[in-house]
Amino acid sequence: MTENLFIIPQKSIAVRLSLIIMAAAGIIRILYFCLTPLTPYLFWIHLLLPISAVVLFLVTVLLWGEKAPRRTVISVFLGVLFFFLKSFTFATVLHTVLCILLYLTVLVLYSLTIFGVIRTKYLLYPLFGLPLAYHIFVEDMQLYVFADPPVPFVEWLPEISVLCIMASLLMLAFGIRKREE
Repeated sequence: MTENLFIIPQKSIAVRLSLIIMAAAGIIRILYFCLTPLTPYLFWIHLLLPISAVVLFLVTVLLWGEKAPRRTVISVFLGVLFFFLKSFTFATVLHTVLCILLYLTVLVLYSLTIFGVIRTKYLLYPLFGLPLAYHIFVEDMQLYVFADPPVPFVEWLPEISVLCIMASLLMLAFGIRKREE
């Protein structure tokens, strides 16, 4: 196997922030489901799958970020799988299809970048940043902030967890570095 073009240096402030934010995503998700009745579907798809992705992300970045950053693709795949399955709960078919295309794009572009096929990380900034901004300034304003009647804060927790996952990946993109030759 060829040497990695990119590394994920644990000493990078952006990578450390990514890890903290991703850990927060997992903690928030666990907290929410401690307060909510669990069906088998919620347990497997909305709790266990994203928590597995979070834990695997933390472990692979911490243990192999500099030596084998390609292993992070597995956690991104699990996260994409969660978002893919979650998309089938959306209100419209168009929203579901557009989100599935976005999630597949995330997986493909992240994988091609971390494997060095795409030799720049700059495509990752809008890939992670634009959906995060859309969630915060469009969807969440409508669904949570300006909702009538107001949404209880505990019901915001799954979305806050999703925002943390998205923010963590954006911070990771800032932290990824080309290997020094």
